[in-house]
Amino acid sequence: MQTVLATFDDAATAQRAMEALIAEGFDRNNVHLQGASSVASGEGSNMRGDVTDAGVTEQHSSNQGAMSTVGNFFKNLFGSDNDDAGTYAEAVRRGSIVVAVDAQDDEQLDRARTVMEEMGSVDVDSRANRWKQQGWTGFDENSEPFSDDERESERQAVPVVQEDLQVGKRTVETGGVRVVKRVSETPVSQVVNLREEHATIERRPVDRPATEADFANFREGTVEVRETAEEPVVAKTARVVEEVVVGKTATERSETITDTVRSTDVDVEEIPGTKTNSGRKPRK
Repeated sequence: MQTVLATFDDAATAQRAMEALIAEGFDRNNVHLQGASSVASGEGSNMRGDVTDAGVTEQHSSNQGAMSTVGNFFKNLFGSDNDDAGTYAEAVRRGSIVVAVDAQDDEQLDRARTVMEEMGSVDVDSRANRWKQQGWTGFDENSEPFSDDERESERQAVPVVQEDLQVGKRTVETGGVRVVKRVSETPVSQVVNLREEHATIERRPVDRPATEADFANFREGTVEVRETAEEPVVAKTARVVEEVVVGKTATERSETITDTVRSTDVDVEEIPGTKTNSGRKPRK
C-alpha cells in the first residue's frame, strides 16, 4: 500500500476533493484529511469526513504544542529524517488542508494524483521555497498555527507563471533501402561442331605381277588405324558486370515550430474610497 498526499488552501476544496475520490471508487476509510482544526478537536491523523477552518485560532491558543501531533503524523508517513514531513506539517500550520489517500496499487496511485490535481491541489514544494526565501528554516512543532490574519496574508500572494518554449531534436527512422542478394539459375544452350575419325576397311581385287616392294612387305606384321572423336568440354568463368553501392547522404532542412506559451497577467486596480486630508499619495 502507498500513500499519496495533496495540499489544498481551504477546507471546502479539500472536502470536494475527498468526495471526488470516493466517487472514483476509493474507500472512505482510505481517504484522510489532515488540518489544524482536526488536531484541535483531538481527531488528528484518524480524522475522516468534514473539516472546517472555523475557530482554529481560539482552539490552538489554549493547546500548546498541538502541532506536534501534525508533525508526528507526517513523520510516520515519510520518516523522521525526511524534509517532506516538515514541509507538509508547516503547510498545515499555515492553514492548508492535506488530503492523504491510501492506494492499493500503482493504478490507484496515479488515479488519486489525477483527481487531486484536477480539484486544485497546490504545489507545496514551491510554497516551501517561498517560505525559505522569507526566512523559514523548518517546521517547529512547538509553534502556534497561523491566525486568521496570517492565513489571509499567506493566501494573498499571487504567483505569476510564464511558460517557455523549449524545442529539441530527436532522430526517428523514416524508411530506408534493403539490398538482398540472391543466386538465380538460367538455362543456356550453345551449338558446337564435333569431329570424329572412323577406320575403314576396303578390299579391292588386284591382278598384277609382284614387285620388289611387294616382296619386301611379304612378311608378318600388324597395321593399326586409331579412331578419334571430339567431345564437348564445358567450363565456366565468372565476370563482374555491375556494382551496387549502398550508402547514405545527409541533408539539412529548417523547420519553424509554432506553438503558444502561457503567462499569468496580474492587473492591479485601485478601489475608490473616501478621500481624506491625510496627505497620503495614491498608490501607482
